[in-house]
Amino acid sequence: MRVKVLENISPYWNYSIVNLAKGEEVGGELAAYLASTRSEVEPLDADAQALFDGEADQQPESPEPADGELDIDAKADDVLAWVGDDPERAEEALEAEQAKDKPRSTLVKQLEKLAEQD
Repeated sequence: MRVKVLENISPYWNYSIVNLAKGEEVGGELAAYLASTRSEVEPLDADAQALFDGEADQQPESPEPADGELDIDAKADDVLAWVGDDPERAEEALEAEQAKDKPRSTLVKQLEKLAEQD
């Protein structure tokens, strides 16, 4: 997902202020945030345009089936959906999350609780 900044802006993102210059192209989650909040940006692809128009809010997300393989880089909700109430899956997801450079602390806490269940 990509957007182009239309004027100098300084949004609060990821616990800090990010200075963006007019004409700068932004990608990833920051681009999604800027598009979904209708900041002073121009969507550069269909996904960004859908968020900018608010259409993404109206379409239900379709997470992968719970019986598929673990995608530890997926959204925390998707990881938790994959785990369900299975302590073995929770332990597998917990190990994978903790092996990352920057584990998500909230997800780790939730997985620890699920892994401890009998």
